[in-house]
Amino acid sequence: MSLVQKMKGNDQTFSQLAASALTQILHEGARSQRIDVVFDVYQEDSIKNAERANRGCITGIQFRNIAPGHRIQQWRKFLSSSANKANLIRFLVAEWKIPKLRDRLNDKQLYIASEESCLHITKDQWAEVAGLQSNQEEADTRMILHAAHATEEGYSAVLVTADDTDVLLLCLAFSADISCPLFQNCGTKNRVRYLDITKLRQAPGDCVCNALIGMHAYTGCDTLSAFAGRGKLRALKLIMRSEHFQEVFRKLRQSWELSMDLFKKLQAFTCKLFTASTTTEDINTARHQIFCAQRGELESSQLPPCEDCLFMHAMHANYQSGIWRASLQQHPHVPSPVEHGWARNDDDQLTVEWMRGSPASEAVLQLLSCNCSRRCKLPKCQCMSSGLKCTNLCQLQTCDNQPQEEDLGMMITEADLPDSETED
Repeated sequence: MSLVQKMKGNDQTFSQLAASALTQILHEGARSQRIDVVFDVYQEDSIKNAERANRGCITGIQFRNIAPGHRIQQWRKFLSSSANKANLIRFLVAEWKIPKLRDRLNDKQLYIASEESCLHITKDQWAEVAGLQSNQEEADTRMILHAAHATEEGYSAVLVTADDTDVLLLCLAFSADISCPLFQNCGTKNRVRYLDITKLRQAPGDCVCNALIGMHAYTGCDTLSAFAGRGKLRALKLIMRSEHFQEVFRKLRQSWELSMDLFKKLQAFTCKLFTASTTTEDINTARHQIFCAQRGELESSQLPPCEDCLFMHAMHANYQSGIWRASLQQHPHVPSPVEHGWARNDDDQLTVEWMRGSPASEAVLQLLSCNCSRRCKLPKCQCMSSGLKCTNLCQLQTCDNQPQEEDLGMMITEADLPDSETED
């Protein structure tokens, strides 16, 4: 979809946009005999869709039917809707099958991956490709499947055009499974770079490259959070120095269920990520040591997550790693994200489970308060931002975030009752 995102659609008709997109595709693949165009799939029940919802990409001006002659006026707003992008992809594929546009291919072969199907289009005809039908959602992983298919078809080299870190790491991880030389085209419009993935893999070695998928997911990606102030370079240096940590991240997603043994090893890695000289392998102990070393004068973002939050993060990374590691499978079995670190809210939409325990003891939670004066709402209300109910210490006592009677009943303990109401 990055190709469409870069285009200027305003004042063009959708038919003109389809022709312009094909022109851009043929320009990018001017030196290639075969061109593969791989689109994302916009599934409802997926972690990518949940992330799009968080970024406000689900709503917007929606077009139920895209007419070829309709002139586009608000291109960026149109692309802000996932439903619009899905409909646009279907329209583009239908337009490119028309003989008038097929004639522009000359002797080139065009493969288009859209939803679960893949079309092979030439100047004379088009047909579906059974070997490239796939239920993979991400274009990043599906490109690897197409690269392997091109190799099987006898092509001497594969060039992947994508300025994306996910794609680079996937190429490094799977280059050993692609028998021909693999390159990636990245950079800017005026400064293009060609990375030789096959040679690039030789520098860190196979063991490190095979651990990159797990490391990339664990240290943050499009669908997962990252550790504040702890970038991927520090994590990569840790892995390159330690065969033990290489093995840890290679094991990530050997099973869809995260084992406690693997989680303990991820805790040890996270402790090293925040404090290289630490000897502890327990994340809660590491939090306490960092807090004491700074005498409490630090922001919460400077601390590693607690064990409960880190376990949920590790579950997220394990799930995402599993999706990436199945890049060469046409129809990988991916379980529902529910019970793997995500849950459903009252609107039946996927949301991230950040933690399953309480953020602090009940006595501490009762001391929290907000300074909202008129209405408690996100993101200004500190109580709501923390996922907590307002307390008696809050400035506003009539907001909608006050605890209900049943909540108050749960918060009262026997020690809180007056002596006249207690029994020996």
